[in-house]
Amino acid sequence: MGKKIVGLYCMMCVLSFVLISISCFNKWHQVTFKTLGFKTVMRMETSLTAVTIPASSKIFCGIFKSKQPKRCADMQDGISLQEAASDWCAPMVFTIYPSPCIAFNRAYILGMIVILTYGLNVIFLCSCAFLLYYYLDSKSHKGEYRAWAGILHGVATGLLIAAVVCYSLFAMTALDAIGGSGIPGIMEASESVGISPGYFLVWVGILIQLVALGFHTCMRLNSEETEDQRIYKDMLKEQQVYGAMEAQAGLMEQASYSQSYVADAGMQYGYAGDAGAQYGYGDAGAQYGYAAGAPQPQPVGMPQAPVMPDMPAAPSPAPAPAAPAPGQAGGEVALRLTEIGRREAA
Repeated sequence: MGKKIVGLYCMMCVLSFVLISISCFNKWHQVTFKTLGFKTVMRMETSLTAVTIPASSKIFCGIFKSKQPKRCADMQDGISLQEAASDWCAPMVFTIYPSPCIAFNRAYILGMIVILTYGLNVIFLCSCAFLLYYYLDSKSHKGEYRAWAGILHGVATGLLIAAVVCYSLFAMTALDAIGGSGIPGIMEASESVGISPGYFLVWVGILIQLVALGFHTCMRLNSEETEDQRIYKDMLKEQQVYGAMEAQAGLMEQASYSQSYVADAGMQYGYAGDAGAQYGYGDAGAQYGYAAGAPQPQPVGMPQAPVMPDMPAAPSPAPAPAAPAPGQAGGEVALRLTEIGRREAA
């Protein structure tokens, strides 16, 4: 259902874009001047950027049929509001008749604001379409993309409404005041409505955008990622990062402990070059776990002395006798050493 709503939303945005584009190039206001109460002397049409006086309404230019002034041709094709304001804002003209200067200045400034907000409107709506496409195409269907699309649409529509309202309050009223009271019986401004089709088209486009904005409440997919799911995924990512760091620290600590343990074991079970060196093992009694002179019981569970590199393997010694009492250990060891020395000497 959400994908169908997004498709309908995009169609309405395109329709709004077409209508507002047409209105920007159409007339928004019109003032008609008549003489003798029924004959049209001049009709002035104003769009967002230009003012035009059609050829059928230029009664004064029609007097010079053989050679019309250049200004008549320019007014028929349309001149920019900025140029018209510069003509009517000359000091002498403004002193005599200030209404056209004020009206053209306001219409030009506010018309440019409407066009700029219309350009921003198009950019924001394209961004909304991209966010909604990514929302539908992604695997997790993150709701923040849909929410940001709605925010951008609301901002774009709000800016356009504000610009059109300002144009209505300030430019429209000033353009209506151009006619004034006129010259009775010779050149009087018509009391007809000055608002033209372009102004109505822009409001139709805005209304369509407001309806499209309401569709954002119906775009939610059933598989959209919830806030709890997002928090859970963030927690899993943090656990993976910190877990990897802890595992690496544990491996480094274990490697450091293994190196220190091997070094300590080598020092405790190392071989010396004293008595018994010809048999490949160190001090007498070292093979039994205690040093010469002051034997100590071998700790339970300790590994045997490792074989050092570049040395022949030690022959298997005779079974170790039972550990002597503390008082007799030194004498027995000395007797054994003396006996071993005599055998070697023989």
